[in-house]
Amino acid sequence: MRAMIALSLVSFAVATSPGWARDPAAVNPPFPRIGTCYGAGLGWKSWDQGKEWWSKLGLIYGGCYDLHYDWENPRWEKTLAKVAVNLAKLHEVNPDCLVLPYVDVVEGPDNPNLPKEWWDLRNGERWSGWPGFFRIKTSLPEVLQFNLDKTREEIFGRSMFDGVFYDCWGPDEWLVPHTAALRDGKAIVTLNDWNLPTKGFADLNGCLAEDEINRVVDGKVDFEDFLGRYLRWSRESRRPGATMLVCHPRVNRDEDPWANAKRTREERAVLIEQARLSDPQMLRFGLTTTLMGDGYFAYDGGNGLSRGNWWWYPEFDAPLGYPKGPAQRRDDGLWQREYDGGLVLVNGTSYDAVVDLPARFRDVSGPRVGTRFTIPLYDGRILLPTTEPATVGDDVAPRLTRESTKPVEAVRLDEDLFVARTQAGLELRFRNSGELSNILLHGEAVMTGGWPAIHEQPMRRYVAKDSTEPKVTLSPEQVVLVFGGQLVESDRHISYTETATLKSDNRLTLQYAFKAEDDLDIRLWRHYLSFPTRLHAGGEATADGKRIVLPETLGETELLPAAKELTITSPQAQIAITSSVPLALVDRRKWNTPEYLLAGYPLNGKVPAGTTLTVELTIQVTAR
Repeated sequence: MRAMIALSLVSFAVATSPGWARDPAAVNPPFPRIGTCYGAGLGWKSWDQGKEWWSKLGLIYGGCYDLHYDWENPRWEKTLAKVAVNLAKLHEVNPDCLVLPYVDVVEGPDNPNLPKEWWDLRNGERWSGWPGFFRIKTSLPEVLQFNLDKTREEIFGRSMFDGVFYDCWGPDEWLVPHTAALRDGKAIVTLNDWNLPTKGFADLNGCLAEDEINRVVDGKVDFEDFLGRYLRWSRESRRPGATMLVCHPRVNRDEDPWANAKRTREERAVLIEQARLSDPQMLRFGLTTTLMGDGYFAYDGGNGLSRGNWWWYPEFDAPLGYPKGPAQRRDDGLWQREYDGGLVLVNGTSYDAVVDLPARFRDVSGPRVGTRFTIPLYDGRILLPTTEPATVGDDVAPRLTRESTKPVEAVRLDEDLFVARTQAGLELRFRNSGELSNILLHGEAVMTGGWPAIHEQPMRRYVAKDSTEPKVTLSPEQVVLVFGGQLVESDRHISYTETATLKSDNRLTLQYAFKAEDDLDIRLWRHYLSFPTRLHAGGEATADGKRIVLPETLGETELLPAAKELTITSPQAQIAITSSVPLALVDRRKWNTPEYLLAGYPLNGKVPAGTTLTVELTIQVTAR
């Protein structure tokens, strides 16, 4: 292996390699376009086992010849033989299906053949970001050259593969452009960045937006911002376009891959089956958002439980054909796109909406036929024209309107969503745990956060368990919500109580009381608020007498030093924050996240059992 590595480093030239067995440039399947990531099974299932599933797909990321610095593993000979048989048959029945093996640039298994200097070390030790793998030092030029050489030889050197999917990699300035130059500059290259990036269009055919739709629903990503980035990838990436949006049922939102690795296959199978039909709303929201552009959609058990499940739903068979034009934003904030075979609507706003249509349609997801449909927040509909009789009676009424008629109110919207809001326009969305999923002003998410992000070494997230039913005290002047439970990571526990007080003048106070029930080794304990650049760029921020203009474009990362009092002023609002923990302001666009992050870090390192911590944030929001 070392000799092979050394040989691959002799030349840094980019060479072309054998072409395709067919021409993917002509690929243009009808809609919906369904894909899968990581679990297609082309390398370990027979044709008879997988043909019904594979023949329906338009894009396969991984699940065939997927490499983590283990190219010399003897299993690949058998795997490649099976892949070759399956792909030959697949392309006979489904010539539009693009197949892209994945290459993990950032992690590798415990492979003694890798040079020791390639491992990324912390305190002199290798560290792992995923069960069974260790981080690679990708800052080394020889590491990137090695990945390019092996991708050229092992993937683009085989005509049965259409391109490559670089897992956990962004649009860098070396590996991606050099890969794009393969196959006479027509190589299909895709990758998986944390969020859909805003660069790389000239060298990439697409990106995987992994669970970013879930982060929209959880209030961590603005829908309009996400949709704008996705539509840009649909318009500007290399052809053929190969962007995929994948999301998962919310029942799996807190699944831990480390805990999942310890489960038996039978235990995982039970959880996967429970998840399959648990969240039709998330399925519809992800699919209809995807249909606003020209990408592919995938839906599975999620990154923590299982990617690439062989799930299929009636919505995937909707005979939409091809779009009549680009998606359009409606006056009510919904988006729609007309297709030859029907109409697609998606509601990425924070409220349920009633849509009146000029003709009669049938809802693919249910029995309703008519001209008026209620589309809940974070949901969508695929509607097909019909002459069937209209359904008797109105559709369900909207659960929550944009404006409140009471000075303060508290409403349970569903089993895991509690709303507190003021007549003055400030609105909070809480999960049962107390996690803030949305902070809205007159229906628009002016900031996110408020809930702590806590991770054990090396980067294992604490999640809320055993949450108690929130206690609500309501008066004409304020609403007080008290949440409680435990934050759990493996066998370590942190008990907590959160008290949220919302006053009628748009003043919010969040008080947290934590106690370490076990010895902890904290990698990250962050209390934060995030402000979307889309709304706040060009505004002002002040702290400790220092005033800055929030930059329109990325420049300096550190914007304001840590302070206990800070004010953000934008065209929408003035937001004054007081915190018991000093908070510093940074520009997160450096890490491909379009927001300004205001964060403080009260604890890290070894924390003995019995340690207590209190944190208080007060936020005054004044509309402008």
